[in-house]
Amino acid sequence: MRSIETFPAGPFDESRALVDEMLGWLGGDEAAALSHSELENKVDVRGREVLRQFFQDHLSLRAQREQRISAVLDADGVAYRSVEAGHTRALTTVFGAVSVERLAYRHRGRRTCTPRMAH
Repeated sequence: MRSIETFPAGPFDESRALVDEMLGWLGGDEAAALSHSELENKVDVRGREVLRQFFQDHLSLRAQREQRISAVLDADGVAYRSVEAGHTRALTTVFGAVSVERLAYRHRGRRTCTPRMAH
């Protein structure tokens, strides 16, 4: 397993900052003064925010890596040739709200199309 210090900088910088902040807090006087139940509650809240940021950073990385599809057809066989970057929508997860960014394919008079990403 990699340590945080050796993980390359980049798409997970915000997650790393939250982890560092949480580790600093856990090693500090405030956390040391809490009862076990108070500490558990604080770690739960802060930990969920760290997990939410991990999820958000991963979604942001997917958006950066998304490749344009040359031929997008809807269910009626209509081709969507115009592409708009930066199309976002909110997503509620068990960790909290995140934002999903995708390429949006357009055809005049039709709804925006965001095809499923193959994995």
